[in-house]
Amino acid sequence: MDIQGRIFQSIRPRRDGVLLRSDLSAIGGRSQVSVALSALCAKGLIQRIERGVYVTPQKLALLGKQVLLDKAHQRQAALRQKLSMLQRREALTLTPTARHVDALAKRLGISYTPTFGDRWAIAVTRLAGDDVSSDRTDDLLVALTRAGKLSPTDMAKMAIEHHRMLRAHV
Repeated sequence: MDIQGRIFQSIRPRRDGVLLRSDLSAIGGRSQVSVALSALCAKGLIQRIERGVYVTPQKLALLGKQVLLDKAHQRQAALRQKLSMLQRREALTLTPTARHVDALAKRLGISYTPTFGDRWAIAVTRLAGDDVSSDRTDDLLVALTRAGKLSPTDMAKMAIEHHRMLRAHV
């Protein structure tokens, strides 16, 4: 199935008929998603009612633009709140391993940039229904390993230690 099909498939089961651009981050690259959204709008299958907010024409006719925008803004606010909560939780549970990895990455000037393979793995995991997510420390460990600064064995040991300590804090 192509990106257009996946986008259209993801909007159909939504009760509110609202599709946020942030909902599509795992489907493909930014430009691919933009092209697919434009094509779906041109076909009349979805309509753009605000920057980053798309709806089905049926829901727009049924509920009206303002009601749908209100729902979209509520979802965006909930997503922002969830993100800030996760960031606060991460800041509170900074393990010694996380501090070490952070300092090492800063000293070496290494940061994590997701690859196509990373985005693909996240999308497949999400489609499989699994709730697996990595935190900043996991991402930095991957970046350090890709840069050749850590061996895969050391990365695995540090990741295991980090997650053991996180579980102990919860």
